[in-house]
Amino acid sequence: MSADKSAAATFRLLWKTRQNARSALGVDSIVEAAIALADAEGLGAVSMQRVAGELGYTAMALYRHVPGKDQLVALMVDRAQGLPPADSGREWRTEILNWADAAWDFYLAHPWMLRVATTGAPTGPHELAWFEALLRPLAQSGLAAENLVATAMFISSAVRDLARIAAEIVPSGSEYGNLLAQVIQPGQFPTLASLMTSGVVEDDGDVRPALEFGLSLVLDGLKTRTS
Repeated sequence: MSADKSAAATFRLLWKTRQNARSALGVDSIVEAAIALADAEGLGAVSMQRVAGELGYTAMALYRHVPGKDQLVALMVDRAQGLPPADSGREWRTEILNWADAAWDFYLAHPWMLRVATTGAPTGPHELAWFEALLRPLAQSGLAAENLVATAMFISSAVRDLARIAAEIVPSGSEYGNLLAQVIQPGQFPTLASLMTSGVVEDDGDVRPALEFGLSLVLDGLKTRTS
């Protein structure tokens, strides 16, 4: 199957996942079983054969509903996100922070999602709903239309990558500073050396403050740019 045909097949599946009520097997049940497997054992455990086994079918039975694993993973990602938080009617900055909080939560609830490569723009119904929910308050901020998508991409990428670090990092605490102290020389790394002296260079595994601080800088910048 060519790349274009594969993308078209995935798009059709994303927008037509309603299961035949007369059948115990369908796209919905396949995707739900795959998500449960990935939540329990990671993305590497997901295969057409394994998911089929979880449902009590053969892999060939699954292929009649989902063409292959790439399409299955795309369906899993879209479904696992769920719907974005509803518009609360509050000011645009609060809406963006609420969006980031909710996105952070679904990534940490389904850390396997962070292992899925981003290969293109959002296309699924839930993915597009999340994108719309971020674009809407950004547009309300007064940001120029030509900058909306770029800013949304920056914010969503920051949330995703910091969530990945949060899910994977192994805290080393003060030991990190002790190790750096063996190699960091003020003449070579003056800023790092100064931070170490002040005691702020430690790895406690908590990256959420980095997200909150970074978002504050971005949103402060937007306010300044649009006022």
